[in-house]
Amino acid sequence: MFGNDGYLWVRLCGVINSDLDWSNQDTECTGAVRPDGGLRMRFTEAGADKAQRLVLVFGVAALREGQSVRNLPVNVTLIREGAGEFYSTQGDDKCTLDEVRQTPLKGIPLRERSYRVVVRGFCTEPARSVTGDGAVFISRFDYAGRIDFEAEDTDEAPAPKTARGVSKATQP
Repeated sequence: MFGNDGYLWVRLCGVINSDLDWSNQDTECTGAVRPDGGLRMRFTEAGADKAQRLVLVFGVAALREGQSVRNLPVNVTLIREGAGEFYSTQGDDKCTLDEVRQTPLKGIPLRERSYRVVVRGFCTEPARSVTGDGAVFISRFDYAGRIDFEAEDTDEAPAPKTARGVSKATQP
């Protein structure tokens, strides 16, 4: 099913210069419904020193369960935990999900549905510091993970419960 084929690959330039190439053992992945709708995926560098650990959060207001789409706006936030550094595009008009694919892993008639989510995207403007000076330009990013949705006893669309499992990195 899902296995070890998830990843996070990101190119960062600015106050943080790095090519991140995180695999399953390097990454914690969680997800949830955004308060205003859509999905939020959070990737945390596992096992890193707390003062230097990086967190990337992708907030996609227009993405719904099971959609495979192109050209969706996304808000990206980069956090350096322990250092009090927060960088954000502060809106979803500076970065784009070039391609999103959701492949079902579980489905009807199960009450819980799971998807493998694969994303490729880029930014046209940097994520600026929220608490000070500086910026980080995220020129491109790719990730794959898993998100689970559970059925509700309503007529509304089901909401994501969790996302988990980022696995072995592959650079496109």
